[in-house]
Amino acid sequence: MNTKRFIWTVVAVFFVSQVFAIVIHGFILGADYRPFYGTLLRPMTASSGGAGGWMVVFLPLSHLAMAIAFVALYARWVRPGPEVPQGLQFGVVAWLFGPAPMYLLWFAEQPWPFSLTIKQLVLDLFTMVVLGTLASMLYKAPVGNFSPEM
Repeated sequence: MNTKRFIWTVVAVFFVSQVFAIVIHGFILGADYRPFYGTLLRPMTASSGGAGGWMVVFLPLSHLAMAIAFVALYARWVRPGPEVPQGLQFGVVAWLFGPAPMYLLWFAEQPWPFSLTIKQLVLDLFTMVVLGTLASMLYKAPVGNFSPEM
């Protein structure tokens, strides 16, 4: 594994995942989440102490952990050949072992509306496919004697 390429790919995946999370969960799904603030979700306004709370630090930390794992797994996944199809496939697989089960478990255990769960599933599938494609374009398969070893 090329350490420099790994780090830059992690940084890019982290940045794009942060942007997508803000756009999707902050703006697109913001109205859907509003009734759940103070019950299923922590309040995120400064006046309620939510946005200034220490727990908000876990939002970027969770995306950083995801980005590191995402790129580390992609580094083992990638093979010589066209990058974009591999990235698309990896994005779908990453969605299947990450967001898909999480949102389905939340729906089964908590009173989330079905329509919101569907939106979360579709939007995070889009996110993971974009992240997989990004990783594939930045972290290309090594040329020559290929070994999937990290």
